[in-house]
Amino acid sequence: MTRINKIVTLWLLTICGFACHSITDILPMFWGKNIAVAATDGNIDQGMIVFMMTISFLIPTCGLLCLLTDSKAKLQRMINAILAVLIALFNVAHTFMELPSDNAGQYVILPMMIVIGIALAWCSVKYVKEG
Repeated sequence: MTRINKIVTLWLLTICGFACHSITDILPMFWGKNIAVAATDGNIDQGMIVFMMTISFLIPTCGLLCLLTDSKAKLQRMINAILAVLIALFNVAHTFMELPSDNAGQYVILPMMIVIGIALAWCSVKYVKEG
């Protein structure tokens, strides 16, 4: 498997991991648990929604687009690597903020997101160095 295929696969696993993380958070609702954030009035912080959309979809998509164009530009490789390192750091920070959790599914998903993020950053930085 070529390095670019590995990186694309890791970006796609990142997007899937964020989706699974979100789904795992809402699953208890189907068994009757109230999943609303305590001590809130129901108003949604739009900035947080935009931030989570940026982290979970926009950054991985930009990383993918840097790789899927036919250009061999070093700038695109560097942008991909910077985004990959950013996602890896976010995955580590988010895991330490989220755990411990009362949702056991997060104990599987979040450590795996760290592994995927580190592998993505590692492969992306090696891809910059080889070009």
